Amino acid sequence: MVKCASKLDSNGIPLLSKEQLDRHGERILHAFSPAVLVNPQPTDLDGLIREMGFNQEYQYLSHNGVYLGLTVFDDTDMLPVYNPVLNRAEFISVKKNTIIIEGTLAENPAYEHRERFTLGHEAAHGLIHAEYYRRKAEFAGYSDTSVGIYSRPSVPDLSGVDASGRRLQGEAWLEWQANYLAAVLLMPKSAVKMLKDQIEPKGSRYWHIELICKMVEVFNVSEEAARVRLASLGFLPT
Repeated sequence: MVKCASKLDSNGIPLLSKEQLDRHGERILHAFSPAVLVNPQPTDLDGLIREMGFNQEYQYLSHNGVYLGLTVFDDTDMLPVYNPVLNRAEFISVKKNTIIIEGTLAENPAYEHRERFTLGHEAAHGLIHAEYYRRKAEFAGYSDTSVGIYSRPSVPDLSGVDASGRRLQGEAWLEWQANYLAAVLLMPKSAVKMLKDQIEPKGSRYWHIELICKMVEVFNVSEEAARVRLASLGFLPT
């Protein structure tokens, strides 16, 4: 898998801009499945995760959906999960380099888009945040509470800044990077531009709405994810 050459901040988080994440994501896709860059289509995230050398599992990560995914970087015999049959928490064994997706996402077809974005988000953690995890686990003494990076459900905001316009910091920055790279893996800029170039010249006043609908169909993503991705690329009219 393509390595990301980047400077790290003091926490081990890569110092990557939107432009760098777009380029890195497309390099990954070019190595994995170059067709997605020249013929817009849904990215095979399951295949990408296997290509990364990661395993993929579905578990109930909590009783109330507080977590949607988890990227596990070290072997553990003490990963807490929820057993809905017995209505209690249990501990399971998980091998390192495992991506776990909240089980409820696979049970309801209405959650397909959220499941795909979560898969992309966890894949992004696996691709660029191993060093952050290593430092965090080292600081924590490799306790069983530091097996990986949990991801909470959130709107996939790709702006990278807080309400005051300042760059996000710490784990908020880490989560933004995972969201942004997930959007790149699902909707690579070059493929989005192809669709835009097909639709925009038609002259419709609402061409951007048509483009969002086309992205939902072509990339198998939600309308919200498509709209936010277009905004992050500067492709939406002001």
